[in-house]
Amino acid sequence: MKDEKSGRMIRSQLRLAAELWRGVRQDPIPADRFLSRYFFHNRKKIGSRDRRFISETIYGAFRNKSFLEAWATELDGNSAMNGAAGDEFFCALSAAKEGLLEAEGLREFKIPEKAYGFIRSHDLPPNHNPASPEESLALLYSFPLWLVRRWVERYGFTGTENLLAFFHKRPRLVIRTNTLKIDREELLEWFKRRGLCAERTLRSSCGVILNERKNILDTEAFRDGWFEIQDEGSQLVCQKMEVRPGEIIWDVCAGGGGKSLSLAAIMGNKGRIVATDLRTYKLDEIKKRAKRAGAFNIFPADLGRMNELTSAQKGFDKILVDAPCSGTGTFSRNPDAKWRIDESWLTNLPAEQFSIIEKALPYLKKNGRLYYVTCSLEPVENEGVVQKVLSVHPEMRKIPCGEQGGDFFKLWPVESGTDGFFLATLEKI
Repeated sequence: MKDEKSGRMIRSQLRLAAELWRGVRQDPIPADRFLSRYFFHNRKKIGSRDRRFISETIYGAFRNKSFLEAWATELDGNSAMNGAAGDEFFCALSAAKEGLLEAEGLREFKIPEKAYGFIRSHDLPPNHNPASPEESLALLYSFPLWLVRRWVERYGFTGTENLLAFFHKRPRLVIRTNTLKIDREELLEWFKRRGLCAERTLRSSCGVILNERKNILDTEAFRDGWFEIQDEGSQLVCQKMEVRPGEIIWDVCAGGGGKSLSLAAIMGNKGRIVATDLRTYKLDEIKKRAKRAGAFNIFPADLGRMNELTSAQKGFDKILVDAPCSGTGTFSRNPDAKWRIDESWLTNLPAEQFSIIEKALPYLKKNGRLYYVTCSLEPVENEGVVQKVLSVHPEMRKIPCGEQGGDFFKLWPVESGTDGFFLATLEKI
């Protein structure tokens, strides 16, 4: 009776996972926002166990997409990938790969136990023979072949495999201590008292790594603004800006305000941070997060009315352009993103990134600094954009900000254990 009840629950979870798997692929918004929105609207009907099963199945499906497609074809031919039944079959393979489904749970899909073992150990199907070493990497680590070829040409085969292997792993959960309300040691002690294993980040002075994936957003500490989820790389970029209390800062592409919140804490709530974004609905999100964090020096503003702001008229001490980018440094946390980009992005994005800097520069004070940031690994979005700015604007100069005197601050995921980041510091002379 218990096994029958468990079987019904798993089938119900798989059907819902398959429905959301279809939806998330058709919707242009990122998978994390898609699922968060769905779970919020259906919070009374979907419990925490179901949310975990569905989330891990869908993230696993994106993380292992090519690998699982190869197995789906091996086990059931092309019919496995068609329609609702095909989506459910694919989600069953993903759940098995993630360890959410045992071998017996796959029996109704006629998947032999031997195949289950191969899938769990991440072995390609016996009859699948990739046509090239690059195709083998693309299948094994589930990446678009065009991107694998691009990286092999730049980083070599071994360097690319190391990068793909890093992105293929489930990411660590990293948070930033909100030092406006609590210090890191107190926060670590709070987690310890609740039986959660937490440790300090190696480089960020306020980062904490949680070694267990728990729903920490439904805690008193989060509601009271003691911490924010923020990758260590993003924290380090903010710390490299060396903002000071009393300065006037403009966060041009603020998004949900993660970096604005980090800068506010570094500034000790002294000074002013103007936060803007083309997506005006993001301004409401920034207001809510700033209120929770007790960050009273953040002022969300309409990008179209910058000329009316006194801060803009006087000029900013520092401007942060955290530009829209391909996000190729974040594929560990955002496995769906690798399937949403194509080569045309890398052709079109640099012009957009340059345009944003162009529009921001008139608001920078003399001797002020502009910080150009991406979470991309692509030189055309990074050094290429900076070089164009310097060639067009002789009043700007590059300030070395990298490790050991290098021109740029770069985080290489394989070495840093963080998202990939690029930071350039430009000063108006």
